Amino acid sequence: MSLFELRDVRVAYDGRVVLDLPRLNIEEGEAYSLQGPNGAGKSTLLGILSFLNAPHQGQVRFEGGPVFWKESALRALRRNVGLVEQHPVMFSRSVRENVGYGLTIRGVDKARRERLVDEALDLVGLAHLAGSYAPRLSGGETQRVAIARSLASRPKVLLLDEPTASVDTQNRVIIEQIVADLRDRGDTTIVLCTHNRSQAAALCPKVIYLEDGRLAARPLSNSYAGQFVDDNGQTWCRIAAGFRVPVPQCGPGRGRVVIEPGVVRLSVASAPGLNRGILTRVRLEGDMVSLSVDLGRPLHVQMGLKEFWGAGLEIGALVQAEIPAAAVECFTGS
Repeated sequence: MSLFELRDVRVAYDGRVVLDLPRLNIEEGEAYSLQGPNGAGKSTLLGILSFLNAPHQGQVRFEGGPVFWKESALRALRRNVGLVEQHPVMFSRSVRENVGYGLTIRGVDKARRERLVDEALDLVGLAHLAGSYAPRLSGGETQRVAIARSLASRPKVLLLDEPTASVDTQNRVIIEQIVADLRDRGDTTIVLCTHNRSQAAALCPKVIYLEDGRLAARPLSNSYAGQFVDDNGQTWCRIAAGFRVPVPQCGPGRGRVVIEPGVVRLSVASAPGLNRGILTRVRLEGDMVSLSVDLGRPLHVQMGLKEFWGAGLEIGALVQAEIPAAAVECFTGS
């Protein structure tokens, strides 16, 4: 069943179209990653799905019924949606009071409110901080409290806007596990906006990819035809002169490999050699950086901003691509 149905939805500012969706369905109980470069229309779409911003044209349906963009109707619809922003704001109250805020203003009785708050805090692993002063939490803990605050109201859809972009590694792993648990339960529709392609692939089976405000095919980066060869017990796929990758046992013969951009590591090289080439493109995407390396074929790489600055990489530099077998999928006979 479709939870959201968007038809001929358009948003434009000063004559510039920022969102143009002839047709988009979001199915109940599914997990979607919302991807695309900066300025692609992701935030605009989240605003519509959260019933905060009306499209300038087109129709939105929720649970089969048309959405009327009047405040009296929108208040009821918003109760079905949990929106977790990239930089959530905490009230000057305890963690428990922050998580229960939405329930309080909706008039939920105290006993039920306490139970729902306890369940939400358990789910995000912060029951031990229930009495803590929320504004003093770390960035990662704040993000988890914001998720708990949304989940306490038992939303039908959870919208997450870059939930791990500004958190430490430990909290990123915890947040990813929270999303995975919700996905596996299947009773909450998830839309996860992220620039991290590896994260998106791991957490969300379905993809909404936007480019210039329009739905676009998800780019299949790093897909290559090549020759599988054995070298002292290790199978390699030879893609181009000086460009080969280790693969699981997959040969011999010709086939195709796909290399995960987020697992490749780049470092500055001093001389030409295997899997070494010129860095040709660097593009900032949120807290991630997308890069392209010319190895005889273009190799696309994605890394965190801190890792990029630490590696000392710049356009035109000779770089070494470290490609572990775990980053490679192989397909024979193609």
